[in-house]
Formats: sequence, structure tokens, C-alpha cells
Amino acid sequence: MRSFNRLQILLVMLALAASETHAQPSWEASEPTIQLPVELFSAVQMANLPTTQTLGQGDFFYEISHRFHPTIDDGYDANFGLDGPVSMRTALSYGLSDQLMVSIGRSNVLDNLDVVAKWRFFERDGQWPIALALTAGVALNSDMPAIVDRGATDADNLQWIVQLVANTMVLDGRLGVGLVPSYVHNSAIFAVERQHTVTLGTYARYELNPMWGVFVEYSPALEGYQGILLPGETGRSHDSLSFGSSLSTGGHDFFLFVTNNTRLNATQYLVGAPTDAAPDNWHLGFGITRHL
Repeated sequence: MRSFNRLQILLVMLALAASETHAQPSWEASEPTIQLPVELFSAVQMANLPTTQTLGQGDFFYEISHRFHPTIDDGYDANFGLDGPVSMRTALSYGLSDQLMVSIGRSNVLDNLDVVAKWRFFERDGQWPIALALTAGVALNSDMPAIVDRGATDADNLQWIVQLVANTMVLDGRLGVGLVPSYVHNSAIFAVERQHTVTLGTYARYELNPMWGVFVEYSPALEGYQGILLPGETGRSHDSLSFGSSLSTGGHDFFLFVTNNTRLNATQYLVGAPTDAAPDNWHLGFGITRHL
């Protein structure tokens, strides 16, 4: 599909989603069987990082995300970043209970397939609301380069991730803030010895109105490995930065933004971005999620 067709499809989907807010949809997500007193974010995730929000028991959640490899700085010859190729993620989640959900997602970078559970274990309402959740999971990288003598399901291809997610809301509920300290084990699957990476994911979303918001995400690596991700890469990885707009309507959440990180699945994204956040290294990205 040509890049301008991708952009047309995305714009049409945004227009259709906005028009749906003028009518009561018949496909809204079911109400949780236990009403949670603290709902600080409308979606279970931001563009890259999880929120403390969970699904209602029996509900589904679908995600599709793209990160365009050409930079905006490449200009007209690359359609200002919209020409491919892209890094892509698709994922499906299911609510096991109102506080526990499980997700399975795949990125086309090394065919990274992850299975992650999220448990929302604490919440407090009031003038300073807070909610806490814990995520834990495993990822398998099955697409090995020809120069690597290793089977697709070799134990060295497995990675593990644990994240603590903390959310709060300030400014009369207009500004949502999140902290996501994260630990990735075996973050460099091609290294001779097992490596790990500790990253502090942070984000904030300001609600302009019930539909539109603006957000920023910043994920600095605090300790451990932040080198290359793929054979043939040079240099090191860099702290991730993303900012842009969000749209919430019905069961949909849309994120349209710029970022220096073209990696998607958590065990890869949290190692860092391939380039720093200089103005000539910005890539376009979008994410579309659907709560069923």
C-alpha cells in the first residue's frame, strides 16, 4: 500500500471516530462488575507505556501501532516520514477480572512476541487520587539473523519484564501523570552474557476537553544495558521521548505523535531509541486501540 493511502486511511478513521461521539454507540464496552472508584486514564495504555487502568471482566482490547522509519527531516522525498518501511505492533488483551488482564502482542522487529499480565492492586480516591498496578511478562524473539547460529525457540531468545505502574490526577482531573519503573532481563539477546536494563518510564496527559488531549512520554535508562539491539547496529541506544495528541471517543483511543524511538514491544522499547532526540531524528508514529 502506498504511504499516502496509509495517511488517508488514518484520517478517515479519525473523522469517523469523531462523528460517532454525536450518537450513543451500541458497542460500548461493558461496565465492570465491580465499580472501581479511581479511573485516572480512559485507556489501558498510553502510546508506549501502560496505565493502571484494567479491562472489565470478559472485555477485549485491541491495539495496532506504527512507527515510520524515515524521519520527518527526510522531507518530501520520504513524504515527510510517511514512506515505509515501518515498525508495527498488533496486540490483543482480555480481562480475566476487573483487576487482572492479560495481553499478547507481536512486533515485526525480530518477530518479538510478548505475553504480559497486568494486576491493578491498589487505588485511593480523594483530593490526591492514586492507583497502582504491576505488570509481568515474557517475550520471545524468533526471527534470528542468518549470522546467528541459534534456533528460533532457543532460551537465549527469551526476555522477561516487570513494571510497577503508578498513576495520579491533578489540576481538577485535567492532568494525568504516570511513573513506570521497569526492569528487563536479557535485554541484549545477542550479548555473550545476560544483560538487564532498568528504565524509568514517565508520562503526562493534559485533557483539553472530553475528547482531545496532549501528552508527552519520556523513558530514561537508569542502569544496565543500553547498547545496540540488532546485529549490524553501531553506537548505543538513547533515552526515548515522544509527544503528540490523543483522541478518546467511544471505545477508541488514538495517539498521533513524533518520537525518536521506532521500537515497539516493551522489552525492546525500554532498552532505548536507536537515535537521540535531536530535531533531525524525529519519526512519525500512531497507535489505535479499541476497547470491546
